[in-house]
Amino acid sequence: MNHSTAGRIMETINLETTRDEAFLREVEAESVAYTVCQHYGLDTSDYSFGYVAGWSSGRELAELKGSLETIRSTAAEIINSIDEHIAQIQKEQDKEQAAPAQEQPEQEAPQDKDTFSIFQIKGGDETRDLRFEPYDRLTATGHRVDPKNYALVYSAELTPGTSLEDIYTRFNIDHPKDFKGHSLSVSDVVVLHQNGQDTAHYVDSFGYKEVPEFFKEQEKALIPDDLETGETVKTPRGTFYVTAMSREQMEAAGYGLHHQSDDGKYLIMGNGTRAFAIFAEQPENYLKAAEQTTEQNYNMIDGQINNTPTVAELEAKVKAGETISLVDLAEAVKADKERGKAAKTEKKPSIRAQLRADKEKAQKKNAKQKSQDLERS
Repeated sequence: MNHSTAGRIMETINLETTRDEAFLREVEAESVAYTVCQHYGLDTSDYSFGYVAGWSSGRELAELKGSLETIRSTAAEIINSIDEHIAQIQKEQDKEQAAPAQEQPEQEAPQDKDTFSIFQIKGGDETRDLRFEPYDRLTATGHRVDPKNYALVYSAELTPGTSLEDIYTRFNIDHPKDFKGHSLSVSDVVVLHQNGQDTAHYVDSFGYKEVPEFFKEQEKALIPDDLETGETVKTPRGTFYVTAMSREQMEAAGYGLHHQSDDGKYLIMGNGTRAFAIFAEQPENYLKAAEQTTEQNYNMIDGQINNTPTVAELEAKVKAGETISLVDLAEAVKADKERGKAAKTEKKPSIRAQLRADKEKAQKKNAKQKSQDLERS
């Protein structure tokens, strides 16, 4: 296209040309086209170089210089014309972009569809005792409906009028083709999402049991290993580590009574895979092991976790330039009162006992003095 354009421009310069001059004009037009294309980053050298080289062979220097000037001026004219056209197009595009965008009609937010989801207990030995358990028996062994033990096996839209019983019937009699779980059974959980609210329902022996705890994150449960005393108890059924947990805590952790030691001092409690020994009668200081990990110093270990500093200790902190809160001060005052009450309840020796103790102390002192005097003499 550039070759043709350059040729038409150069034809207007001289319409009466000889054959050699026509060939010259063709070569000059090709050279102009090459120059323009190079200006805009288009490479036509494979074609243009051979075309130009064939003509320039054997030409005089003056003739070549004249052609070069013609090529330069014609190429400049074409480039200027193209640049003006590009500038006009760019100006029109900028004008279109600056125009305010046509307002789009507001789209309605997608409605929150009602859905139902089926969760079933994961496989493995850890959940073996949880599968197909009625709700009452599950909680009686210290367990809860924990979402960590479940896997989502199916979810679909909940059509209007569909009840939990309808879901139970469908997933026992007419499974959907894309359902990969087992027939809906005891211990499964059905979660209904209706009107933006979620409710969880445990499939029980008869009907369903709503289980809001399914959505609650379980707190870290205390385990027997946390309070092991380092002691062991041997019974005819084996040797068991002793833990300082109470029977209630063990039951909450999923342990049940297995048997009792022969001397009756220990209860052996197990969960089907592990067993520990606990005190049959909880000692007064059974929290001592836990207390040792929380108290600030061993002087405060007394069977009660009372880590609150005294008022005197707080005053010392203030004098040292530290800051304390009013809450800390109030707790310290309260703790000091409790410590004072505990001290008053301790049995004090009678006056007669104190006098007797003082007399005995004086007699021992006199005897010691006499012995020293005899040794000197």
